[in-house]
Order: sequence, then C-alpha cells, then structure tokens
Amino acid sequence: MFWFGLVLWVLAGGELGAITDGALQFGDDGAAGVAEFVVGVNLLPWTGLAGGGALYAGRRRRLGLGAAPGPTVAAAARIESSRAVGEGPDFPVRLDLTVAPQDGPAFRVLANSSVNLMELDRVRTGRTVVVDYEPERPWRVTVRSDPGAEWVERIALAAIDTAPEESRRTQPRVPATRRGKWFALAAAAVGYALWWVLF
Repeated sequence: MFWFGLVLWVLAGGELGAITDGALQFGDDGAAGVAEFVVGVNLLPWTGLAGGGALYAGRRRRLGLGAAPGPTVAAAARIESSRAVGEGPDFPVRLDLTVAPQDGPAFRVLANSSVNLMELDRVRTGRTVVVDYEPERPWRVTVRSDPGAEWVERIALAAIDTAPEESRRTQPRVPATRRGKWFALAAAAVGYALWWVLF
C-alpha cells in the first residue's frame, strides 16, 4: 500500500504540473490550456486523498492495526453504561464495560452491540455479560448475545468492581510521521518535474 500511495502522489504532482501549464497557456492556446487546467483541478483532490489514504492504510498495516481477527478469550464484564446510538428493531448500543479476565487485571473498554428491543434489559447498567476479547488487541471486544451454559452461573455470582479510567484500552492512533510527509512531497515533486519533461 505504501508504494501504491507514492505512485498516486507522483500522479498528483503531474496533475499539479498540468494545472500550472494550463494556467500559463491561457493567453497562448486558450482551449488546450483550459482543458489541462480543468482536468488537473478536478483530478488533483481525489488523487491526493487516495494517495494519503493508501499511505495511511500502509502505516496501519505495518503497526498491525489492520490485522485480521485473532484468537479470543472469554471473560465476564460489568456494564458501566449503555447508550443507544441508533434505531430499529435491533438497536445498536454503545457499551462502556469493565472486563475482568480470569488471568489478568480488569480493564475498561468501549464496545458496540446490537440488541433487540425486547432484550434491552440485558444491557442495563450494572448487569454482567460475557464478552470475547483479543488478548493482543484488548480493545476488540464482542458481547455475546448468548453467554453459553458454562457461563450462566458464573455471571450470576460474579461481583466485578469498576476498573479505573486509567485502565481503559483503546485502539492506538496511527501517528503521522515526518518521514512519510517528506516521501509524499518528494513523490509529488517528481511527478511535477516529469510533467514538464514529458509534456
């Protein structure tokens, strides 16, 4: 994805060259200059966005954030708050959870779930539910609609204390790097120069 992003930035540089060339030709060859200018102005934003998106996706993949779902572990979780974020027979609900793993400290996390109107009581604040989470990426949490027979008694007896806010697990942000910006600018400069050399 990184190299594809750089190729798109080279194209963006070429489009910037077309815009400049078209603007300079307004006085000499109006029709050709207008065509170059209009095409370049219309393509440049989309090419730039696609190039930036490809570079961002490549960085996410290198950081392991775009990885496919991995192995999960079941745990009991206390619902600290629940809020409907949509409408319909199956309500999308945003849950703030304290997850209590069997072999580690409890942590806070946000999760989305879909709940039927008749089952809204199941996600009431203070209730205990069963979740599946990825130990390597604990912000990836799925709330089970059916806890399973082996968990029914456990969650009925579970007493989970609210974990502190400092324990909250969230997906890491993808930082913009100065090196990536320089690569993008250099690729655009190459495209700009190529336009003047080739056309």
